[in-house]
Amino acid sequence: MKILLTGFEPFGGEEVNPSWLSVEEVARKADFAVITPLLLPVEYFSSVEKAVKAITIISPDVVLSVGQAGGRACVSFENTAVNISDSDTPDNSGKILHSVNCENGPEKLFSTLPLRDMVDAVNAKGLPAYISQNAGRFVCNHVFYGILKHISDNRLNIKAGFAHVPFIPAQTVSKPERPSMSLENITETLIAALSALN
Repeated sequence: MKILLTGFEPFGGEEVNPSWLSVEEVARKADFAVITPLLLPVEYFSSVEKAVKAITIISPDVVLSVGQAGGRACVSFENTAVNISDSDTPDNSGKILHSVNCENGPEKLFSTLPLRDMVDAVNAKGLPAYISQNAGRFVCNHVFYGILKHISDNRLNIKAGFAHVPFIPAQTVSKPERPSMSLENITETLIAALSALN
């Protein structure tokens, strides 16, 4: 099995992004698949372009994109990507999008990964995880939707989905009220989830 595993660069004033740190760790530790890690920019359009280019080159069986969701307490696996980008937060290029849709795209696209099996595999390791219905309206959702649309439009035999990971403890030193999860536990969560795909 070939897996394309994407994570993001830091954004929003953070020095690290646990999505990329965990992707690197999963690629190093998992031995049940050929995993290609890919760092994406936190930019609306170039992120999708870079992911699509990698899909074309690698022809993976699975694409799992991983992003940061500060405020969540454990890893969440997204079910639904929506056809709208709408946030007051600028991406790393300074771009702000309000109510921007992808032309000729459906209102929603859905993960094609076996989310319940993945969450069950994580829980069996003694770690929390859940299925989320809200991938936001920022770059994470934009990438999630863009990848699913590319796969659908080109009728590719590729399963794809998105996971959000929490802050790691180092990011919450100045905001101790925010939940966090160790990088080790985030990594183990993703490995357990991906192992359910075999």
